[in-house]
Amino acid sequence: MKITGKPEELATQLFKLDKDKLYEIKEYKKLRGSQANRYFHKLVNELARYNRGIGHAISDDEMKININLAYGTIATSNDGTVLGAKVPKGTNLEVFYPYSKWYKEEENCDCYIFYKRTSELNSKEFWQLIKGVEKECQMVGIEILEEREFRLMMEEYERNCKYEIKNS
Repeated sequence: MKITGKPEELATQLFKLDKDKLYEIKEYKKLRGSQANRYFHKLVNELARYNRGIGHAISDDEMKININLAYGTIATSNDGTVLGAKVPKGTNLEVFYPYSKWYKEEENCDCYIFYKRTSELNSKEFWQLIKGVEKECQMVGIEILEEREFRLMMEEYERNCKYEIKNS
């Protein structure tokens, strides 16, 4: 069962639920559309291919991680605390979590900040990520969508989200 609405709307629905069951309430976040997702991966892969063509050994996945660390969203807990880790100096944290970025050293330890995985981004955060990869592509001459096409793609995404919510 999924209930979506503003607090007042939810309150009336809560009293109708089985009192012996445990429920979870979380903030609704819009999902992104598959067209935007395909566009993002197309640009990331073209950028990786360009870099390989000029002699840099980088995979598509490594490029995706680099773009996410440059333009993505810092991961936070439910209370807004920035997520990260303090690990022994020299630990390869990418083995445990690929979207981690070193930010300082403290007493023989390295401190890292975590970024959200791309699949966890809401539409606003994903828009920011796409704009970042577009900027990188433009700098090396890779063609991107025109502003109008991009806007239409994001409007289609919004319509898809509303349809999915309505029919779930």
